[in-house]
Amino acid sequence: MSRLARFFVASTTSTMDEARRLSAGRERGVVSAGTQSAGRGRLAGRTWVDEPGASLLATFWLPAADYSGAPPSLVAGLLVLEAVRAWVASAGARLGPEPRLKWPNDLLVGGRKLAGVLCESSGGLVYAGVGVNCGQLAFPPGLRTEPTSLRLETGLAPAPEALLDALAEAIADRSAFASGWKARYEAAMAWRGEPVEFRPGLDGEPILGTLVGVDATGAALIAPDDVRRAPAAGSATAYASGELRRRY
Repeated sequence: MSRLARFFVASTTSTMDEARRLSAGRERGVVSAGTQSAGRGRLAGRTWVDEPGASLLATFWLPAADYSGAPPSLVAGLLVLEAVRAWVASAGARLGPEPRLKWPNDLLVGGRKLAGVLCESSGGLVYAGVGVNCGQLAFPPGLRTEPTSLRLETGLAPAPEALLDALAEAIADRSAFASGWKARYEAAMAWRGEPVEFRPGLDGEPILGTLVGVDATGAALIAPDDVRRAPAAGSATAYASGELRRRY
């Protein structure tokens, strides 16, 4: 696989917008920014809030074929997880709770959101927008999921460029694209085997059940509490999109 073409902009509306422009004639690349004014979340109406210079804000793009049939959204989350782990190890830092992937690709530490990923596809390319909180000590109130940062969790704040280097290495390593992605993802999956509430789509009726894992397409597998919801008693149902919450 060819090396990633790398770009940096001090300020932008969104690195996803920059990536769409810069990918013309370049099949693999990444663009990062110091700050962005219109970062998007995975679901409609969600935004990504950043503090200038305190976050990794980047979008990388690859040919869809590079994913070898693995679901890009879940693989992108694995890549971010591996980049964070690599930085933690290289810095001699410690993360108390082990980072976990909230389906499909939010990165949580102790239930708090450290990073998010948004994937979009166009023209045979997959664009993966990444936001990782690096140096923040405080966040705006009222966010849907309580956020955290590497500085809050470890006492150290990586330069966004250092974390981007770790992400580029994880992409180049390609092990997250291999046939074992499913087992690796499920091993890092938040709330697996625990009671959850799942809301299909944007306004579906909530389903109460147990999170079993994911299927080969990356869909979440939920074993409903009410077995009458399932095609067969005790079986898990696959959901390709929706919002997952832990039941306490």
